[in-house]
Amino acid sequence: MKTLEDLLYYCNEPEPVGAILLTGEWGCGKTYLIEHDLKEALSEKSIIVRVSLFGISSSEDIHKAVKSAWLEEYCKIKGIDAITDTIGKGKQLISKLEFLPEWIRGIASTDVAALFPMNTEIEGKQVILVFDDLERCQVSFVDVLGVINDYCENQKYHTIIIANQEKILNYTKELETTAEILFSVPGNNSSTTTEKKATLTIHSPNTKEEIPYTEIKEKIIQRTIKYIPDYSSIVHAVIQSFKYQNDEYKEFIIECEEGLLELFAPNRDMVLDEKEQKRPHNIRSLKCAISDFFRIYKILIDNGFVDIDKWLYSFVSYVIAYKADIAKEGAYGTLFTDNEVHNLYPAFQNQYIFNSSKNWVLHGIWDETAILHEIENIKQREEAKNPSEIIRTNRIVDVDEDIIASGFDNFLNEAYTGSLSLDDYVLFIENCAWARYYEYSFPSPIDWEKINEGVKKRFNHIITEMPDGQLLYHVISSDNREYFLDNEWETYEQIYNFALGNGYMFARNQKLYAQKMQELGSNAYIIVQSKRFNMFSEEMAIVTAEAYQKDTNSDKRNHISYFKKMWTFNVQSTDFDFDASISGFSKLKELLGILYSKYTSENKTFAALNTNQFIKILDELLERKNNN
Repeated sequence: MKTLEDLLYYCNEPEPVGAILLTGEWGCGKTYLIEHDLKEALSEKSIIVRVSLFGISSSEDIHKAVKSAWLEEYCKIKGIDAITDTIGKGKQLISKLEFLPEWIRGIASTDVAALFPMNTEIEGKQVILVFDDLERCQVSFVDVLGVINDYCENQKYHTIIIANQEKILNYTKELETTAEILFSVPGNNSSTTTEKKATLTIHSPNTKEEIPYTEIKEKIIQRTIKYIPDYSSIVHAVIQSFKYQNDEYKEFIIECEEGLLELFAPNRDMVLDEKEQKRPHNIRSLKCAISDFFRIYKILIDNGFVDIDKWLYSFVSYVIAYKADIAKEGAYGTLFTDNEVHNLYPAFQNQYIFNSSKNWVLHGIWDETAILHEIENIKQREEAKNPSEIIRTNRIVDVDEDIIASGFDNFLNEAYTGSLSLDDYVLFIENCAWARYYEYSFPSPIDWEKINEGVKKRFNHIITEMPDGQLLYHVISSDNREYFLDNEWETYEQIYNFALGNGYMFARNQKLYAQKMQELGSNAYIIVQSKRFNMFSEEMAIVTAEAYQKDTNSDKRNHISYFKKMWTFNVQSTDFDFDASISGFSKLKELLGILYSKYTSENKTFAALNTNQFIKILDELLERKNNN
């Protein structure tokens, strides 16, 4: 490997003229190269002392970190690691014993590293200092490079600096912003003025650096080495050394090594073109993706998927792209960034990654139920035979135009009659936005009043079936409201509020009220009085009157008391739709009036009195509406 040869050449020089800068993108294996390949190659005559600058905020802390790392290597060679650990624990204990003299506790609290003089050799082996993560150091580049120069130029240590130089150069660029200003200029006569607009470019120098990085670098850096990784060796090493969740998964990943390598070096035998050079090559991201994919792997195995390698490549591609800030949500969800990911990684195929997996990567939300729901949708797509089924289950951009032309009318009819699922309706709303973006016209006009009628029919079907579990998985971010027409968004909000808001809960509670009132009579209030309601319907009025009629006089009084307490409370809720409830309360009053006449004619005095009291309560409720 040429990079390793360059580093060995520098380390074998009699005396350093300056430091070596090893640069490359984040996560490409620079530190791995130093800690494994270089350390192994120099093991007979040199010792690598690596210091991470990540988060260090002062020059003094850099010196402490160097001494601590040097001492750690010294102890390893001397075989006294266990002793130093014991000493360290003893020091902590002694420093906390308040009965000891302060001077003893002060000595105990002294950093051991400060008591050991550093040298450029340990046991006859040359010490090579490696400063890692230069770009992540909190000390100014001038100061940190000054500290490093002291070790290299003054103390004669062979010194290697590891950094992503592109990030450093970006930090030290001028901050450029633009601003628009309005100003007035005289008009054609002295009494008029005209407003003009001008755009100013404002340059704000980066105040972190007194001397530009490029200037201080020239004094300290002897040579810059661009790290060109041997991804074949690195990916192989990662896969072989990884700690897997089980042996079956390990065997699967090992079988996929060649495909994973293609994500890093598809043209590893030739010079990469400009497009390939922009591809992220982050080994840490690969490790994260392999670890996380195990959860998806288990689900795919349990559901009989056979092409799991394609799911792995798509997921790994997406994770690497996300960590490089390429995969993200935009105006149309992930539609366009998915294309960017595919352009960089052809192995990424949208049909081989769950939307729920993307949501997990983007937002950290793991939802296995949603993944299982998507698996059912995948099965439906695979089973879709006729054009309308294909349109219903796919993004419009993935469907051939001739299929849309032949199946769109049938699909619309299904939407109008409530035959689609709630997720199907939401996908259709998104498809409308995508079609508009691509300036594609559907074969037939869409009647949104009929669409809304179909959605309500679907609601009624769901209420009748009362299914358990989540009703809607396909959601649209409110941040993207501007990309949808008013009628599209109004329909979506109805679906969202019903499925994920309170709509379905209210509908279920109304149905529960009717069922329990029929089964238990006035005892139903024990179950339903704590439920929330947004209206009192005519169906509820009918079952209430029927239950009341069956009650004994004693139960009638309890019935009236429960009813008054329950509905006086509900009508005060901001969720309650009084206008929609007027017909229900009026219907109950009408039915009670019929009962009152019946009880009066039959000389059922107490039943008539109870019923008259019930009617008065309804009058009070209706009067409340009039007063408001």
